[in-house]
Amino acid sequence: MFDHRRRNSMNETVKKGMDGVYPFPVSGRAGQPRSTGLTMVIDMGSGLAATQDLLDYAGYCIDMFKLSSGTMALYPDPILRRKVELIRSRGIEVEAGGSHFEVANWKGASTKYFRKLVELGVDVVEIADGHLPLADSVRIDRIKEAKDLGLKVATEVGKKEPSKNLKAQTILEQYRENIDAGSDYIIIEGKASGMDVGIFDEKGNIDESELAEITCGISDMGRVIWEAPLRPQQQALILRFGPNVNLGNIFPQEVYPLELLRNGLMLSPLIEAYKRERGESK
Repeated sequence: MFDHRRRNSMNETVKKGMDGVYPFPVSGRAGQPRSTGLTMVIDMGSGLAATQDLLDYAGYCIDMFKLSSGTMALYPDPILRRKVELIRSRGIEVEAGGSHFEVANWKGASTKYFRKLVELGVDVVEIADGHLPLADSVRIDRIKEAKDLGLKVATEVGKKEPSKNLKAQTILEQYRENIDAGSDYIIIEGKASGMDVGIFDEKGNIDESELAEITCGISDMGRVIWEAPLRPQQQALILRFGPNVNLGNIFPQEVYPLELLRNGLMLSPLIEAYKRERGESK
């Protein structure tokens, strides 16, 4: 399981603007440090100032910070190290996105890559096959190797190419195999677009039959992170699973809207909370 204990006092005691004015409509939102209701931010290459700004106003909402799409290969080394240090200083896990692993594995450099992550202070490595093929036996070996080196592992299941979209039974098979191999979390692929992949159709709507089948086959929902970059997707998953569903691929500008949804402060969660209090909810 991920260790979210490294919280500084600002994140634990942050006073919000409406404290003492009214209670949040939805109760039960897990506070930090938390092991459920995780929010994983996807970062596509922001600088130190932008990262600092995000952490200052929304760090208490964030549990994982994914350096995505190969961006670590572009950062000047001193800036990358400072960025990792900055994020971790707030008790937030730094995750290396799956594209990094795919390239390293393709080039025969997975061991060197894992060791570099450890040296940089990265907490979590995502082992994925979203773009490139990865044999099940190799996936399992890489999971075990990363764990042996002290990394936490988030394994992605699903494909980024619509033609290779994995259906529920295959996703469930990979879930079980990866958990048995030692994965800490299973990420259900949702891409950065949230369309035509995983549980989402070509318009980004949830395929309810696929979702139901996956949900029924998963023994521990707390170990699943649903990639859901679009607000309607986040809303639908919160309405289905509650405020403490694990959600990933959240863009920085969407961190507050997601937290509003989790606490019933806007859109359907607000309406549903109002109806429940009035006894009108179905």
